Amino acid sequence: MSENWVTVNGRSVRYLVHGEGKPMVMVHGFSFSADDWINCCGNNFEGLKIYAIDMPYGPKSRSDHFMPRDDDDYANHLYAIVKALNIENPILIGASLGGETVLRYLALNYPATAGIVVGPVRVPSINLSRIKVPVMGIWGSNDRVSGRENMEAMRRAGFRVEVINDAGHPAYLDRPREFVRLVLDFLRSINAV
Repeated sequence: MSENWVTVNGRSVRYLVHGEGKPMVMVHGFSFSADDWINCCGNNFEGLKIYAIDMPYGPKSRSDHFMPRDDDDYANHLYAIVKALNIENPILIGASLGGETVLRYLALNYPATAGIVVGPVRVPSINLSRIKVPVMGIWGSNDRVSGRENMEAMRRAGFRVEVINDAGHPAYLDRPREFVRLVLDFLRSINAV
C-alpha cells in the first residue's frame, strides 16, 4: 500500500493505492477516512487496484477540506480526482455520504464501470434514472442512519439491493467478509471482473 497526494483544483488530496488490476475507487463516509477501506478489506479484492480517496468532509481525512455550495460539489470533486489520476472507467464504492457522492457522480454520467453503495444517504434527492451503469446498494440490517426510504428509492430505480444481517450503518466494517463476497459476486454478474 502506498500513500500519495495529488493537487486538484488547488486543494491537496490524499489517496491510498493498494493492489493491481482493474481500478476501484473507494469513497468513505463522514466519520471515516481512506484508511478504513484498506484496513477492512484491502487485501481481499484480488485483481483490483484500489484507490481509497480521503474526501474533504471527513474529520479523519487528511485532504484539504471545503464546504460544498451545491449538492453535486463532492461528486464533481471526486470526478476531478479520478481525472487527475488518469483512472479510466473505475468501479466506484461509497459508504454513507460517500455512497451519496458515488450516486451523484453516476447520475452526472461521469465515466464508471459500476457503482456499489453502502448505506447511502439522501438517495431520494438524486435523479437515479440518469444512471446508466449497474449499481448495487448494500445495507446493514441494523442501520440506524440510512433509513428505508433510501433502500426503497434504490429498489424502485431497479437497482440490486442486499442486506447484511447483524451489521450496522458501516456494514463493510461490521461484516467485511460478507461485504467483499457481495461486491465480488455483483462484479462477476456484470462481467466487471
